[in-house]
Amino acid sequence: MKKTTHILFTIYIFLVIWIILFKLSVSIEQLPHFRSFNLIPFYYPNETTYQIKEVLENMIIFIPFGLYLKTLNINSERTVFLGFLLSLSLELSQYIFCIGASDITDLITNTTGAFIGVGLYFLLKKILKEKTNKIILVLASIITILFVSLIVIILVNNECT
Repeated sequence: MKKTTHILFTIYIFLVIWIILFKLSVSIEQLPHFRSFNLIPFYYPNETTYQIKEVLENMIIFIPFGLYLKTLNINSERTVFLGFLLSLSLELSQYIFCIGASDITDLITNTTGAFIGVGLYFLLKKILKEKTNKIILVLASIITILFVSLIVIILVNNECT
């Protein structure tokens, strides 16, 4: 069961990197080539409306991070800290490679997502008891297969057009 978790977690990490860092692009030419750095939390200088959708998406994408690491029996504080480090690495990479906006809000919301994943794990553990890891793995397997299948369909469809 631990080997399956490691495989699914690795696939998840690759998908997170592809989504956040490479913006689902299949070629370098498709990447945005700009650099910005925002250190003011929840500040969007070019937007007139609050970016709740982006905030929620950033949290949601990191919830599995907390779930996976708790399934791998990593302690909660370390799990949240590792979520922070992954997010920080992605934000700095965007800045260094000039492929998007580096934003403190993303760092906060991604770390919050990892924290929510830890909390969700404990809630599920309370409800499902010793079946928690097995149920999380089954659901993660199904979601991963569906997500990877969707990506393959999108990529094949883009090649045909």
